[in-house]
Amino acid sequence: MRVLLISPNRVQLPDPVFPLGLSYIASALKKHGHDLRVTDLCFSEDPDREIRNAAADFDPEVVGISLRNIDDVAWPKRHSHLNDYKEAVESVRKYTTAPVVLGGSGFTILPGHFMEYLRADYGIAGEGEKAFPELLASIGAVKSGRKPSRKLPGFIRPRSRLRELDALVPDRTCFDIDAYYRFGGMLNIQTKRGCPFRCIYCTYPVIDGKRVRMRSPASVADEISGLTEKRGVSHFFFSDSIFNYPVSHAEAVCREIIKRRLSIRWSCYLNPAYMTGRLAESMLNAGCTGVEFGTDSLVDKTLVLMGKNFTFAQIKKASAICRRHGLKFCHFLFAGGPGDDDETVRTNLGRLDDINPDAAVIMAGIRIYPGTRLSEMAAADLGIRDTGLVPVFYLSKNISDIDSIAQEIAKRRRWVMPGYEINLYPRLQKKLREKGIKGSLWEELSKR
Repeated sequence: MRVLLISPNRVQLPDPVFPLGLSYIASALKKHGHDLRVTDLCFSEDPDREIRNAAADFDPEVVGISLRNIDDVAWPKRHSHLNDYKEAVESVRKYTTAPVVLGGSGFTILPGHFMEYLRADYGIAGEGEKAFPELLASIGAVKSGRKPSRKLPGFIRPRSRLRELDALVPDRTCFDIDAYYRFGGMLNIQTKRGCPFRCIYCTYPVIDGKRVRMRSPASVADEISGLTEKRGVSHFFFSDSIFNYPVSHAEAVCREIIKRRLSIRWSCYLNPAYMTGRLAESMLNAGCTGVEFGTDSLVDKTLVLMGKNFTFAQIKKASAICRRHGLKFCHFLFAGGPGDDDETVRTNLGRLDDINPDAAVIMAGIRIYPGTRLSEMAAADLGIRDTGLVPVFYLSKNISDIDSIAQEIAKRRRWVMPGYEINLYPRLQKKLREKGIKGSLWEELSKR
């Protein structure tokens, strides 16, 4: 079948993010023999015209639209991407009668909400590499007058997930790799899927499942090698929810990069509980320059409420390991989550001063998604029950003045507070990319 894939994500600050999920779908569809065209709207000046031209030139039989993010999860700014998505679907409806299939991580979080809001024909909540070809086969059967193997539902939630991740490598050839590398400073690589942790707000287990499924280190290195040799890419971000779990896999990936003498620079997300000196040394030797800890809080009682599996002592230890080995590190914290009050926030800021990370990101409140433990807490603690596409935040009622907290954070040059736009410099960030600066921007800004 002729399948038009559309990536409507147009966010470019702080960086445009390569549509990795859609590149996996592209690979799966090609493997099943479908005729494919991709329209990426990230750098488009006229999305409607792009979709019109694609529809006219390609005459698609099915249109797949990947919804990566719902909003920027930043209070109080709360920038939503819904209008971009709605305009993309409306353009598709104007120029083709092909059925619309929704997918992507954002759709997977709120499939029913998106189906109603965008009035799509079909949707796939979860991994689409197997489910989308199966759906296309059923749609093709209906078009040809044959009875499909099963009734076509509004949206599909696959019963099983991919077990052998090495069997499918993302097809990036349909996208402008050079533009993403030039304007984004790096490309994303996935070494595993699944997250077994129980953070109360997190949607990773919904998107990728709770069981960790790992790619072989050789497969990861093959992908990196191909991008460095064929496209000149040397900066990457490992987009796993947690790179260093299990530690043995992280070390094996590093060893493979070292063995092949891949001259790259990269960063990743880490869990403080699994940071060791040996791993830090392996990461450094493999080209890692900076790490980002999803810390959430520096107060033990709050960490328990947040569903974290580590303590403040482990956070300090992980930070010390990074500093000792020369790895830049950034901590992500919340101000106003469950258990927070004026005292815990003051403690967090004081302890963050003592740890003195190369950068810190502090979020005001926490975006609430239906079905999470946080949504239950929000209903019990704050009376918030209506959550969905419009961003709603858990902001502890025991915080007397979040604005004064923001003012305190603004005194630290290397601390960022999205939503309040503290120490965020879009013009500077854009200039840095225009000058050819690569890698994570927080690493570069920490030098200044």
